[in-house]
Amino acid sequence: MKILPKYITRQLSITLIFSLGVFTFVLLLVRMLRQLSEMLVNRHVGLDVIGWFILLLLPYILSFTLPMAMLAATLLVFGRLSADNELTAIRASGVGLGRVAAPVVVMALVLSGICFYVNATLAPQCGFQFRTLFLQLTTRNPMALLEEGKPIKDFPGYVVSIAHKQGNMIQDVALFTLNDKGDVISRLHAQTGQVTGKPAEGKLLLDLYKVTGDIRDEKDPNNVHKITPGTTADHYPVELDIRQAVRQARAARDLPDLMFGEVLDEIAKLRAKGIYPAAALMEAHQRVAGAVACVAFTLIGIPLGIKTSRRETSVGIALSLGLALIYYFTMVVANTLRGRPGLFPEAILWTPNFIFEILGIWLLWRVSRV
Repeated sequence: MKILPKYITRQLSITLIFSLGVFTFVLLLVRMLRQLSEMLVNRHVGLDVIGWFILLLLPYILSFTLPMAMLAATLLVFGRLSADNELTAIRASGVGLGRVAAPVVVMALVLSGICFYVNATLAPQCGFQFRTLFLQLTTRNPMALLEEGKPIKDFPGYVVSIAHKQGNMIQDVALFTLNDKGDVISRLHAQTGQVTGKPAEGKLLLDLYKVTGDIRDEKDPNNVHKITPGTTADHYPVELDIRQAVRQARAARDLPDLMFGEVLDEIAKLRAKGIYPAAALMEAHQRVAGAVACVAFTLIGIPLGIKTSRRETSVGIALSLGLALIYYFTMVVANTLRGRPGLFPEAILWTPNFIFEILGIWLLWRVSRV
């Protein structure tokens, strides 16, 4: 009886790889299309940076596509087995549907563990590296971080804005100095500038030319009537500390950038202060529920695949997309309610998992009795 589990596992593995590749490629393409032109045109980055960009984005994409691929693979495999009457032959030989489904459920449990590792550890680590990618590349490619017309707020105590750039030259540069509260206390404006990376020191050097500036009252920085003329210079060098910027970004990580253990620590700290950790609880539940979705999708996918009895890949893909849409729409609704604990957003988040699992077991029982 070892032949049948091997056969089912092999069929499911091949289809899973195919489905995972399709879903990952599509979602990655959608995400990349929004930023690829910006990276090539505005940031002037090379193909190696784009490769790192894709590599760091993959774990985040996989957290969604792994459950979807498992659902599609289950629908396709059992739909084909049913359409080709292989299930009928298997059951006629005295093998129950439970034994046919057993290797698929085991594979779903393994995939769920992999998905949890991705959600708990890999995706947060890569997500932080992804968000600070251009900052960490600044010493090697100083112009990658400076985007035309967009304020750069990565450097502690400064905001930089440029209107145009060409090569390592920049034009119409505004440099704002901030106090500890984030208020602007001085402003420099330069007609032109030159950008130089200092890799050994982890710093970015801005040589500004034809500079004018103003100073604001430190006690009342938002009062425009207290702005006075400041620096005037033909040449004004400014050093920006990239390493300090990375350290600040690491210290100010958001919940999605924290590993699962760190999220649990954050929950414990907030509870110790008497604060209900609504956002952190939702983050923890979401990562676990996303992993359990592999099992829930599998349990609902087996009977639905048998019921549809279709070989066509398009039918299985369409059905899996529909179920995934319902699942992730519920997740979005739960996240919008994370600030309202009285509505039990964690329960809403887990609802599709429970429904799919219970409905899947019931449908599987019904199918097995036919």
